[in-house]
Amino acid sequence: MAAMNAAESARVGLCAECAWARRVVSSRGSVFWLCERARTDARFRKYPPLPVHACRGFEQAGAGSPGEPPRPQ
Repeated sequence: MAAMNAAESARVGLCAECAWARRVVSSRGSVFWLCERARTDARFRKYPPLPVHACRGFEQAGAGSPGEPPRPQ
């Protein structure tokens, strides 16, 4: 994932560092954070309200977790 500044990281919260989160930019330039866990687990919102300060599904990106989804290139 591209580096982001501290202000954006604070605005997003845990999703900015989560292995399951993906930053999505619309054709109009709006930025959303998609939770990949929502695909298989209804407890998670597809687009959670930001900032996310606590999440039971959080996994640090790059931690090599067994459940970590593949990252698009």
